[in-house]
Amino acid sequence: IAVRDTGCGIPPSQLDRIWEPYVTSKAGGTGLGLAIVRQTILAHEGVVDAASAVGRGTEIRFRLPVARPVAGGDTHHAA
Repeated sequence: IAVRDTGCGIPPSQLDRIWEPYVTSKAGGTGLGLAIVRQTILAHEGVVDAASAVGRGTEIRFRLPVARPVAGGDTHHAA
């Protein structure tokens, strides 16, 4: 899943920091949104990343597994 905006973008020097709690450039922002997203995706054995271009916007992408092996060799499928 990818979510993209056409906002001001994030400078390359700051892109790695967007996952840290309390890091924000928005007035009144808490800086918790992407930290919570990352923690949730990783807790479900997924991956999340971001791409951004200053003046063009940002894209947040994540992948979650559809199924994972369970004890006994069976596969548990998501409903």
